[in-house]
Amino acid sequence: MTSTSDTIRLLHVDDEPDFAETAAAFLERENDRLRVETASDAEEALERLEASAFDCIVSDYDMPGRNGIEFLEAVREECPELPLILFTGKGSEEVASDAISAGVTDYLQKEGGTDQYTLLANRVQNAVSARQSATEVKRRRHRLEQILKTVPSCVVQLDRDGQFVFANQRAVDVLGLSQSEVKDRAYNDPDWDIRDLDGDPIPDAELPFRQVLDTGEPLYDARHKIHWPDGTEKVLSVNGAPLFDDDGAVESVVCTLTDITDQRERKHDLQETERRLQLALEASETGVWEWDCETNEVAWSDTLERLMGFEPGEFDGTLSAVFDVIHPEDRPEVREQMEHAVETDGIYDGEFRVIDADGDVRWGSVRGQPIEHDGSTLMVGVHHDITEQKERERELEVMKRRLEAILENTTTPMFMKDDEGRYIFVNHGYREMVGLGDEEIVGRTDYELFPEEMADTVWANDRAVLQTGQPLEVEERIVIAGESRQYLSTKVPIHDTGERSDPDSPVAVFGVASNITDIRNQEQELQRERDRLAEFASVVSHDLRSPLSVAQGRLKLARTTGDESHLEQIETALDRMERIIDDVLLLARQGQDIQETGPVSLRDAVADAWEMVSQDTLDGELTFTDTDGREGTIIADRPRLLQLLENLFRNSVEHGATSSRMESDNSVEHGSTEPPSQAQTSVNHGATSSQPKPGDAADRGDGGVTVTVGTTAEGFYVADDGPGVPDDERETLFEAGYSTSEDGSGFGLAIVDRIADAHGWSIDVAESADGGARFEITGVEFE
Repeated sequence: MTSTSDTIRLLHVDDEPDFAETAAAFLERENDRLRVETASDAEEALERLEASAFDCIVSDYDMPGRNGIEFLEAVREECPELPLILFTGKGSEEVASDAISAGVTDYLQKEGGTDQYTLLANRVQNAVSARQSATEVKRRRHRLEQILKTVPSCVVQLDRDGQFVFANQRAVDVLGLSQSEVKDRAYNDPDWDIRDLDGDPIPDAELPFRQVLDTGEPLYDARHKIHWPDGTEKVLSVNGAPLFDDDGAVESVVCTLTDITDQRERKHDLQETERRLQLALEASETGVWEWDCETNEVAWSDTLERLMGFEPGEFDGTLSAVFDVIHPEDRPEVREQMEHAVETDGIYDGEFRVIDADGDVRWGSVRGQPIEHDGSTLMVGVHHDITEQKERERELEVMKRRLEAILENTTTPMFMKDDEGRYIFVNHGYREMVGLGDEEIVGRTDYELFPEEMADTVWANDRAVLQTGQPLEVEERIVIAGESRQYLSTKVPIHDTGERSDPDSPVAVFGVASNITDIRNQEQELQRERDRLAEFASVVSHDLRSPLSVAQGRLKLARTTGDESHLEQIETALDRMERIIDDVLLLARQGQDIQETGPVSLRDAVADAWEMVSQDTLDGELTFTDTDGREGTIIADRPRLLQLLENLFRNSVEHGATSSRMESDNSVEHGSTEPPSQAQTSVNHGATSSQPKPGDAADRGDGGVTVTVGTTAEGFYVADDGPGVPDDERETLFEAGYSTSEDGSGFGLAIVDRIADAHGWSIDVAESADGGARFEITGVEFE
């Protein structure tokens, strides 16, 4: 049996109750931690979530009311981190893509058999474990950040050259510098006159950090004075500890600095000392001690005896007994520091290990001060058990080093700004992103670094985090050196934990930025490809169906009747299908970028395109008009330009021929018994030459289409004297599959639109001077 804390509460949402109950039984059998509850639709599931807490959700996709994706979006609004697995019988790339975009935890298709429940149970277990792990990491990280903010001691870190690489705010205050100034200083900076307590200069080799660096051993209560150029003087008590690299070498030194200036200057009289001693005796967790420096007698308070594991009155009461309980490795240092305090009339303030009556090693923080009493020198002080504090400090130091290493060395840009938008921290990744150094970023705002429009957007997002106190994930457009990039920024509020601080008012914003420019570009390109494929599939499936049905029907009649005349209709249908397929492939190619542009004679391109079209039709006449006196040399991709012109010419001729054929057909329907003329036959069969001969249809005016090409100030146009395009059809004219001709594929003008767009041109249709269609291409560059 599993404990209650190990139980995983799972909500299974499926509109088939029998399946849901079956799945619940198998899942609970597969994993005895699972406790499965069911809901028949999204609305019921949302009510259950509002009333009770669940560890994971498994949902079907195709359900009445809200489908699985809509249900997922509703869940994410209320429970953004709750795992949700889409377990559906309706599987497709579109559904999977939508689910991923909506933030689904996992996606699994229903299958036959019971193995699917084993897989589903494992997916649920993994999803819940991943969420618990992420929650624990966040908790630890938050704990570390809060501890770093609340550490009351002055903490600094120095590299092997004595350069400051880190200083907490307390240390900055003691050193009298700003955060930005600290990292520009070294321990033995010339601006600081470091001397011993007697006022003599201290050689570099004897500085506290150098001693720790050279010996690899901790250093406790090393005291010296610091003189500033303005005459300020402070006395510091320094504790130092080495930090080792993976090879065991000292790579840096961590020091705690205690300003003891006031302590040395204060003179306590016996009455004040006795008063404080009495207060200390009343403190349950503070041990009080007194050492007679003449007789070496030592008195411990009852609290101190208890802290050390002794019964009241059991302690021997001599200085020798005191050193017996101090850890052997710490005894020499403790003795030296205590004697030094007596000799210098200074304060002893140290931390060392002790061995209690049970033999356990514990840490003690001891502080004492010598006083004169009845001609004798006494040192009185207090003892605090700091074993837990030391353990926390050790854990904190390890976590701090790891956090600093991660923040600085990660390639992901990270930053922190104060509540006025000034940068107070950037890591290597952020400096690489903007191409600036720390000194160029820290202390400045986005308005001083980036374009105003971008700074407005970024500051609005930062202000939202500061005002609401809530994290924010938002996409931001970042402009660097004139280049626009898209970033996904996650921003969280930072609170001041001081006693007088307002816990509801963040003082800073910490952010992480991920470059998603390529992803967004790929998504847009992929969407364009999906749209194009969907367009092709829709048009092809529709336009191929009719000739395919004709061919199949005629083939069946040919087989049934033996009449070979049906084969001609089959051939016609197959030719139409081949043309549709060729146009679809051509349309697909036009979606690509143009290859190479250069000067192209529009007059020559028109002639070549007309010659190509004339091989297929005899029903038309071409006229080129240089309306504005230009030679008509334009910048274009010539093969693509020819394709554009050919399709426009073929459109004019075919639709003009269709109109003529309708008129001819109407004359027959109204009782004409004459056989069709040669001109009418040419129209019906669609065969002409580009240079109509006397007696051809165009010359006789009985059905030939006149096509006119001319230049304009913005480009050129192609016009005809055909039937034109009705106003209500012009908006859909360039859509793939649009055609009013029985023989047209419906792709010609779509190809024209693609080619124009690839060149950066625009195309529009209007009525020509002769009442036909006029296609105007603008945005064309002339040489």
